Amino acid sequence: MPLKIAVIGLGHMGRIHLNKLNTFDDVVISAIVDTDSTAAAELSKLTGAEVYGDYHDAIASCNGAVIATPTETHGSVGKAFLDAGKHVFMEKPITANPAEAEELVDIAKKNKLIFQIGHLERFNPAFLQALPLIQKPILIEATRISPFTGRSTDVDVVLDLMIHDLDLVLSLVRSEIRDVSAQGVCFMTDKLDAAAARIEFTDGCAATVTASRISPKKERSITIYEEDKSLSIDLLQGKLISIIKNNHGTADTKEYAATRIDPVADELREFVNAMAGGKPPVVQGIDGIKALLLAVRIKEFIKDKQRASKIQ
Repeated sequence: MPLKIAVIGLGHMGRIHLNKLNTFDDVVISAIVDTDSTAAAELSKLTGAEVYGDYHDAIASCNGAVIATPTETHGSVGKAFLDAGKHVFMEKPITANPAEAEELVDIAKKNKLIFQIGHLERFNPAFLQALPLIQKPILIEATRISPFTGRSTDVDVVLDLMIHDLDLVLSLVRSEIRDVSAQGVCFMTDKLDAAAARIEFTDGCAATVTASRISPKKERSITIYEEDKSLSIDLLQGKLISIIKNNHGTADTKEYAATRIDPVADELREFVNAMAGGKPPVVQGIDGIKALLLAVRIKEFIKDKQRASKIQ
């Protein structure tokens, strides 16, 4: 029987999730929930799903939920579904604060539920192509910039954009964080709209991560350097250029270009498969907590630096 999934929140990402799920033969969209009843009713015509203004009313109808509501509501909405024994796919960031995130992870573990976080770059085909080549990163450079759209202004650029690359970095470097430094600026909103951070790890690796939502261009890239190779990944175009030293004192360069880039569909497919009894998802609640904790540490460093500059 098809799995019944409710989609909670019909903003930009919620609509994308809804459209992707609507193409899955083994899924029935049992309910869609949004405070904008007109928009929800319009979208229900495409799916045949019941429409609700209150997410509590959708709980009984589903086996699991895709939650794409504003970040500050993730804790309460996620808790309601997990407490009721429903699997949850949570759009990133996991929650607004680590305490809420830890509570959700504990509930999911206690109830033996799938709790997946939407760090979709883990499913980028160019990143997956590079993954088997990555052994011991020494330096990682990540850039995620885009023009101002006015979306996701309920959170700052660290939780909106940078957190994707924080998750990628933490998935690649398997050692403790030694030090964090950062700088940021508010420009179009009263929250950070551009930020840069340097993260140093106890194994000697360092990562520089830059994010901006006020850039004149759009770029999503990450480059990993090791002693004998560099791997440059264009996440936007799904391209990888690997430069690997050989035994002849030169280097071999190879290029890879994905024929298909649909990480949202791929992460949702993994969620559905896990719900059906397959292997656990790659990005779980604990990964969401780790990325959030690092994001909070970066934000606090910037806040302390700004406060100190005002005192001077």
